[in-house]
Amino acid sequence: MERRAAPRGEAAGAATPRRGNPGNGKGRYQRLSRDERRDQILDVARRMFTELPYAEVSTAAIAREAGVQRGLIHYYFGTKRELFLKVVQGLTATAAVQAPPPDERMTLPETVELCVTLFLDTAERNATTWFAALDAEGFGQDPELLDIVNRFRDRTVEHMLAVLRVPAPTGTLRAVLRVYSGLADAATRQWLQERTLDRAQVQTLLTRSLLSMVTDIAPALEAGGGEPGGPLEAGDRLLHAAANGNGEPDGLPANARTEP
Repeated sequence: MERRAAPRGEAAGAATPRRGNPGNGKGRYQRLSRDERRDQILDVARRMFTELPYAEVSTAAIAREAGVQRGLIHYYFGTKRELFLKVVQGLTATAAVQAPPPDERMTLPETVELCVTLFLDTAERNATTWFAALDAEGFGQDPELLDIVNRFRDRTVEHMLAVLRVPAPTGTLRAVLRVYSGLADAATRQWLQERTLDRAQVQTLLTRSLLSMVTDIAPALEAGGGEPGGPLEAGDRLLHAAANGNGEPDGLPANARTEP
C-alpha cells in the first residue's frame, strides 16, 4: 500500500491526546513510535468493529476513540475498508493459532472437544467482526475479504489435521473438513445471532459432527461414496482406531447413536 503523507501537525509518532477517564490520564499527551501508534489505532478499530456493525463504524469515530486526527488513520491504513481488512486479517491469524498442539496423551474425542471449545471461545469474543467478514457486510462481496476468509479456512483445516494426528491426509478428508467449517459457521450464527441454540447445544452439535465426519463419513467417501464400513485409507484407519478406544467414535453406546 502506498504510504500517504502524514496529516499536518501530527507526523507519525507525534504526541497526541490519550483518551480515557480522568483516572487514566485523559487530556495528557503521549508520544508513541510509528509502530505503537499504528497498533493503537488498530486496537481501537478492532474493538469498535467487534462491538458495532460495519456500517455504524466510521474512521472519524475511530480517530476520536484513539485520540488522533482522522488523517492519521488514512495515512496508516487508507480507507475504512482497508482498515477493516487489517482487523479481519488479525482476527483470523489469532483464531488460527487457537488450535492446541498435538497431544498423544489425549483421546480423539477429548482433542475434538478441546478444539471446538477454543473455536467457540474465539467466535464469542469476536462475533460481530467475524460475521461481518463472512457476509462481506457493508461493501458487497469483496474479493480480497473473501480471500482472507478462505485462506483462514484452509489454515484451519491444516491445523485440524495436525491436531487430529492424521499422517497422510487425502484431498477427500480436507474437503470434508472444509464442509465442517461451513457447518461451524452456521451453528455459531444460530447461537450468537439467531439465538435458536445455546452454547452447550452448539458444542454438542459441532463435537459429535466432527467426530462422525472424520471417523465415519470421510472413510465412507474414500471407499467410493458407498455404504459406511468400506476399506479405509491409512490416515482414516488411524483416526478410526483412535476414536474406537472405547468402542464407539463418540463415546456413546451403540443404541444411543443414530445409524448412518
